[in-house]
Amino acid sequence: MGKKRSGGKSLVHAASLIRVLSSRTHSGLELTNVERASDDMSKPIACLLFTLVGVVLVEQPAVADDAHWAFDVLIGDAYNFDSRTRVRHVSVGRVSIDGEFETRGLEGPLHYAWRVARWEDDKAWELQLLHHKLYLQDPPSPIESLSVSHGFNIITVNRAFEFDGWRARIGLGPVVTHAEARIAGTSYNGPYELAGAAALIGAGRVLALTSHLYLLGEISATFGYIEVNPEGTPELEFNIRNPALHAQVGLGYRF
Repeated sequence: MGKKRSGGKSLVHAASLIRVLSSRTHSGLELTNVERASDDMSKPIACLLFTLVGVVLVEQPAVADDAHWAFDVLIGDAYNFDSRTRVRHVSVGRVSIDGEFETRGLEGPLHYAWRVARWEDDKAWELQLLHHKLYLQDPPSPIESLSVSHGFNIITVNRAFEFDGWRARIGLGPVVTHAEARIAGTSYNGPYELAGAAALIGAGRVLALTSHLYLLGEISATFGYIEVNPEGTPELEFNIRNPALHAQVGLGYRF
């Protein structure tokens, strides 16, 4: 967003054309109008892993490099690598599961992110919430279900950089969870709790729609660790180490 765009060049060319035509008009003739045309640019952008975004952009007004705030909202999905899960419960004792988790990003509640950023030229500090979700696949008996669906909320402070319409970021922060489970006929649900920490690294493409509104396509990797105690009797404890890859698209607004 911090680069000057080519919209101003059309105005310079039009002004030059008016001056040339005016100098050559006869006394009885007047120049009534001068038309300018802008060529549409079609830029199909591939968002790695999950989505292909086709966007048609028109020339935009010049945007100066300056300090500004920005707000972004994105939705998408995630791929979870094998995650080690340790469970302690009277029905199973202590058990370690190298299980697979699904995210089901487009099922409610959605897999989403929002962030607030303060940009100065091509660098920014960001506060971000990534609402990640985990559903354990094929849990061993007597574990009927185990999930962190409301969710595995990664809250990070990021340092971001922009160059030629691309952005990169790295961040660290806590994880706030809402865990659910059903074991040996007993249901467990919540509460929200500060349960661990996570690191994030990501990159993405920014495409201007207007001088304020822009389209985003991003991919990021996270590694999070949590320890949770969902409410229920008998007591249940479990922890998860989760490496994941996320792909998201969304909109941003600078002000």
